[in-house]
Amino acid sequence: MTKEVSCPSEGDRVLFVRFSSLGDVVLAMKEAKALKERFPHVELWWLCCKEYEGLLLPQPYVDGVIGWDRGEGRLSVFKLVDRIRGMGFKWLYSVHDNDRTALIALLSRIPFRVGRHRHFSFPFHASREEAWSAWGGKTRPLKSLYGDTDRTDALRRDLPPGGLVMCILGTSKPYKTWPVDRWIEMISRLPSDLTAVLTGSGPEESAMAGAIESSVGPGRVVNLVDRLDLLDLVSLCELAACAVGGDTGPMHMAREAGIPCVGLFAVKDPVKCASQEGPNLTTLISPLAVDSYDALKVSADPAAVMGAIDPGEVLSNVIKAVGGAA
Repeated sequence: MTKEVSCPSEGDRVLFVRFSSLGDVVLAMKEAKALKERFPHVELWWLCCKEYEGLLLPQPYVDGVIGWDRGEGRLSVFKLVDRIRGMGFKWLYSVHDNDRTALIALLSRIPFRVGRHRHFSFPFHASREEAWSAWGGKTRPLKSLYGDTDRTDALRRDLPPGGLVMCILGTSKPYKTWPVDRWIEMISRLPSDLTAVLTGSGPEESAMAGAIESSVGPGRVVNLVDRLDLLDLVSLCELAACAVGGDTGPMHMAREAGIPCVGLFAVKDPVKCASQEGPNLTTLISPLAVDSYDALKVSADPAAVMGAIDPGEVLSNVIKAVGGAA
């Protein structure tokens, strides 16, 4: 039996809650856009960790952003609640299921709250599934991440003409990362009309990019490691013909930006283990893939799993993706 759930009215303020992390914030964009498309006359505000404000503000379906600075300490959540109470929200829509979000929901005094908690249902009036069942079903937009036009134009002027292959070098874990020698083999074989654009951050990915540059030679790659913030990264997604890389937040960004993607995975089921799916994603799974990332944490040689993905197979799928985007 379908639960009765009312609909937001024109002009209602809706607080959409997804604090972090990068990949999870990007994945939630599809749901926020679907909510705004279903109720275009509401005012949708996003509650996030402060570091994601800049990424969310340019999104056309987001009317405002509330950034929470976790560095101010645990008690700052009560200051945050006071701010929420004073903004006249009629709806709260949470894609979290943790204690913190349930507490904020309860204390917010927002009249109608959609979400769930892993143990208790009382902080919310309806689950997301119940709400969408009553609202007539949810759309699944292909593109839900948009860049800043001025930044995209500026980055375009700095990049070479022709097809750009966005190479997402690193991930949060070594066992999710494709080894640098495999990157070198794939990039060195790219057709002359394609340029590899190297992305990432931190000393390990900087070292990877340096090794690729020195091995492949000048003119074949553009090294943008440690040179892009999140909005710049979105601009690169919009300029690239395709993206290739492992299970990481920037791969989610490329998918939600709507460009063809080639994903490299060490697990047998990337949808279940990593929420990596979509019509614009080509999935390449290691022949040594395991059932879960937990198995790789205790593996004697976790890098061997990603290393077993053939550079030739990656190359052929990148070329195919670029051709499909042309």
